[in-house]
Amino acid sequence: MITRCRPLLGTFVEITVPVGHEVAADRAFAAVEHVHRAMSFHEAESDLARLRAAMPGDAIEVDPETVKVLRLALDLYHATDGLFDVTAGRQLVRTGFLPRAGIVRLAAFPGTSADIEVVDEHRIRIARRVLIDLGGIAKGHAVDRAIEALANAGVAEGLVNAGGDLRVFGNRDWPIALRDADDVVRHAVQARDCAMASSANLMSRRRHRGQEQSPHIGRGGRPVLAADRVSVVAPACAVADAMTKVAMADPELAQQVLATYDGYLLATPSTGNCH
Repeated sequence: MITRCRPLLGTFVEITVPVGHEVAADRAFAAVEHVHRAMSFHEAESDLARLRAAMPGDAIEVDPETVKVLRLALDLYHATDGLFDVTAGRQLVRTGFLPRAGIVRLAAFPGTSADIEVVDEHRIRIARRVLIDLGGIAKGHAVDRAIEALANAGVAEGLVNAGGDLRVFGNRDWPIALRDADDVVRHAVQARDCAMASSANLMSRRRHRGQEQSPHIGRGGRPVLAADRVSVVAPACAVADAMTKVAMADPELAQQVLATYDGYLLATPSTGNCH
């Protein structure tokens, strides 16, 4: 096997394939780069930049991949009674986890995911102005797209890892180390033909106006201050990625929703196999 690594999606993306499939790995990286360009909060030419400039009633043309991610995000918004909300960008900018990106007044973006409408496969309309951040789901979608690119290129087995959001396929058990909330690896699992994602915020908190904040937002816009790592297993990495954020705030709800996607919340501590 051969592993290649590139800085993308705000992390390092690793792709492992059998020797001789380096061209396929390049195609998989191209798929990740496509998602990065379309869904980056930081890129001035991204779909998210156009959506935050949109006014109520505007139908904004975006990349079909962005539409796919927003469809899933809206499904999860409704399934979690609003707990998974990609319009949490307002709180993340306010507390310094996302850059201002030219935004003058955060109050000008009062909308939630309920204000996002998928018009068709190319257009999104908003009812109120929204500040969308897809950092909690787009990375997983990029992993899924990379896996699809590898499979389409005839690769029989492989691994794509984007900073802990990963997916493996093929007739092989892959050893996966699990990094706990304190950044120490204590446990590992064997994974086959599945996606996994982990989240923690113990080491990424900051204080804002005297109160401790995290990059994970719970109900009522309150920060989720979780003591432990959460890890999710699902067939698709986009689902696993998104549901770690729900699991940090409400593990029981996460288990219920994950069951509808053939996924589950991995017990902590974790050893054994994931399929």
